[in-house]
Amino acid sequence: MSGLVSYDLFNQRTLNSKIGFTAEGGLYEVLTNNTGGSSLKGTIVIASVSVADAVDIAPANTGMPIGVIYENEIPNGSPVKVVIYGRAQVLLKNTLSSTIGYWCGVSDVAGRMYQSSTIPDVTQHNREIGHSLQTVSGGTNVLAYINLHFN
Repeated sequence: MSGLVSYDLFNQRTLNSKIGFTAEGGLYEVLTNNTGGSSLKGTIVIASVSVADAVDIAPANTGMPIGVIYENEIPNGSPVKVVIYGRAQVLLKNTLSSTIGYWCGVSDVAGRMYQSSTIPDVTQHNREIGHSLQTVSGGTNVLAYINLHFN
């Protein structure tokens, strides 16, 4: 077989692997949920500091994010998909809105995102997770699409 491989064929061939693509266009890795509870889609995570091949909720203002949880209600200790690059939905800090084209980073609330219309200083820039692809109003547990990438 030669030529292009379809999204469906790729996912079929990699179904039992530790990597894949989301339907929205993100690259995910399967890691263990070590967040202390059931997963919440859009939560920003770091590499676990206590469990191999696992993720913890990203602490407030951290410069160490590695991904965003893709699935809801995955129990603690179970495999969970974590988007590590590309298009992903991320939880905004409650009450904050999202604006298309803005810079996105880890907020002062663990596991949540904030946005800025300008490039932040170097310390804040290390908290970068990507750039906004969607404008949404603020609220509680609001998800916004971003183009995910890390420093």
